[in-house]
Amino acid sequence: MCGIAAVLSRAAEGGFGAIAAHLTQALRHRGPDAQAHWSQRVSATTELLLVHTRLAILDLSPAGHQPMHDPETGNVIIFNGELYNFAELRSELVLHDPAYCYRSTGDTEVLLRGYARWGTDVLRKLDGIFAFVLFDARRRRLLIARDHLGIKPLYYSRHQGGWAFSSEVRALPAAGLCGRNLDSRAVADYLRLGAIQEPRTILAEVAAFPAGCYAEIDVDQPAILEPRRYWDARDALAARGDPERHRSVLNDTVDEQVVADVPVGVFLSAGIDSTALATLVAARKGNRLRAFTIASGAGSQNEAALAAETARHLGLPHSVFTLGGSESHRWVLDGLDAMDQPSSDGVNTYLVSRASREQGMVVALAGTGADELHGGYDHFYSLPRMRHWLANDLGRAVAPGILRLAGRKTDGDRLELMLARAPSMAAMLEEKRRFFTPDWIARCAPDHWSSRPEATTDAGADDQTEITLAELSGYLRNTLLRDSDWASMANAQELRVPYLGRRYIEFMLSLPWSAKGRRERINKPLLANLLPPPCREIIRRPKTGFSLDYAGLLLGPHRQAFIDAVEILNRHGFRLELGTLLAELESTRAAKSAVRLWALLSLGRYIERHLPSG
Repeated sequence: MCGIAAVLSRAAEGGFGAIAAHLTQALRHRGPDAQAHWSQRVSATTELLLVHTRLAILDLSPAGHQPMHDPETGNVIIFNGELYNFAELRSELVLHDPAYCYRSTGDTEVLLRGYARWGTDVLRKLDGIFAFVLFDARRRRLLIARDHLGIKPLYYSRHQGGWAFSSEVRALPAAGLCGRNLDSRAVADYLRLGAIQEPRTILAEVAAFPAGCYAEIDVDQPAILEPRRYWDARDALAARGDPERHRSVLNDTVDEQVVADVPVGVFLSAGIDSTALATLVAARKGNRLRAFTIASGAGSQNEAALAAETARHLGLPHSVFTLGGSESHRWVLDGLDAMDQPSSDGVNTYLVSRASREQGMVVALAGTGADELHGGYDHFYSLPRMRHWLANDLGRAVAPGILRLAGRKTDGDRLELMLARAPSMAAMLEEKRRFFTPDWIARCAPDHWSSRPEATTDAGADDQTEITLAELSGYLRNTLLRDSDWASMANAQELRVPYLGRRYIEFMLSLPWSAKGRRERINKPLLANLLPPPCREIIRRPKTGFSLDYAGLLLGPHRQAFIDAVEILNRHGFRLELGTLLAELESTRAAKSAVRLWALLSLGRYIERHLPSG
């Protein structure tokens, strides 16, 4: 797990020395164990720079350092992530070429050798989380690729007739590789959904490289970059999986993802997802495997007690970290400042990551993705019912009005927005996850107002599968996974997400909804069935999780930070009335309202730190 950056552009007088230094400094937090770069003139007019900062997870020796060279082909790679099936791929490669002597025991060299044998077809063999840039010396091409779901980030911008790539948006302007101009369309997305939606980024000159895609750039004609898809979740829908294989498939996934040469643990709450993971992890009984829980406030303390009881039943070493006082308030601000892009979420992940890393956990397994694949959110069931109940024109016209008459104007407005985008499940889900209404954005952020979200397309599957596909490419990728990356890498920790392994996703999508959806009031039955009897009391427990008291933070220790953020936003095209916002929050302390104001704090603070003043 690392930071990577690459620059392919016209050769500059004096080389890439200053740019390499800036990129290394900007990405050092992602890879504190080693930093290096490599550059070479790759055509008469073009030079290539590869930068790598390493967080050592596999093969901690210098043999695992990057940029890594293949001595037989001359190829060079920078790689961020983990290949969970690298041992399987290495065995296959050894059969084809038993004479080759591997210099390392990690996964990067396996990828280099795999490309040398299979070319870009190697991408279809990979199960992992990754973004990489590989220079093919013989073909004089640059290969850029990102994992199947976009779990690891990769961003790019134009630079002097070529391209610049990086693991983080912030690194590109820090090295002078692009401007710092705010993308108004990205801000509109942010206000609509609480996160910027790929391929846009907060910067107008930077885009996200698409997930499940690769591109080849001819170094003699570097102006052309055309991503090509090598993986699509919808392809798995044609298969018909056997639910009886679920435990076996997930077991294999966990087997691969606990492999590391550093301490590994699992984030354990009182929910089904993390408890099922912990159950499978406990079967490995490795002395580096442990469980970790963070607690804050009475509700979380209760969850921590149940998590501790679960760990005791499973025989897993377990530790609990309780947030409190000025230290946690300082950590919250540190989390906001660690964001690569503004987010309405993610600080809670930062706190869990920081606390567990301070206790020595270098690799952490999290239950991210289980809700999306197993129908863990209520809207998997409420949205189809809503569309069915309000399918006729009369229902569409009357229902929002009833809510408004009952004094629930905002709920009525939101229902009308959802119904207006029916019958598409993906479009209705997007409205379900909306932060600020179009009227609010037009009134309070007119410079960033967008009259209508971009069109969404369903895949022709059943309602719940449509929701799953929309969640995988929407909220999961643009909020949960992006936040997981910056929040963990800011603490030099690798966060692994077993439920999102490529082969596990494909298996889950191959199952009919009847095999994995809620039944007999038991949520996520395939996962619930994995729990041993002493842990099964959590099955019917209401869904909880570690969350922050945003209202308390905004009205208490971070009130001034919010005031400052509002002032910054008003300098960038917003028309926010600070007194009104705070008064409404003080009178209601509504959790949903507080999260929306927290999103404004995050955006304003980010702009203040990283963009020029308006």
